[in-house]
Amino acid sequence: MSYKLPITGGCLCGQVRYSISAEPVGSGNCHCKSCQKAVGAAYLAVLFVHANALDITGTYKEFPTIAASGNKVYRGFCPTCGTALFGRNTAHQEIRPVTAASLDDPAIFQPHVDFWVADAQPWDTMNPDLPKFEKNAKHF
Repeated sequence: MSYKLPITGGCLCGQVRYSISAEPVGSGNCHCKSCQKAVGAAYLAVLFVHANALDITGTYKEFPTIAASGNKVYRGFCPTCGTALFGRNTAHQEIRPVTAASLDDPAIFQPHVDFWVADAQPWDTMNPDLPKFEKNAKHF
């Protein structure tokens, strides 16, 4: 899928904004328990973008966690309104996940895969047309 650039988004209160200047390298729905807890939902819909293509303005906070993969993940959020925005994984510094729900136009998000489906909730209904990965997706 081709996106109209730049892709923009931000938090609920407007304190933190971001702009993505290059095509995402992938997109998907993460069903791991860590993402479920972080966003309070069955899964995290996420775009994966090159770190150097993500321009962030405003002050955000990061919360470090250990991902299901065992890697350290820093989850970026607005300290005022709490919106989950983006993250960074110590094992993949060149790629930044950006939450699809924080996009100015979330309708542009088109997931390519479901991953960490081993942790999916039994009441979570997944799109049967998307490839499924028990753990991390091998590619986007």
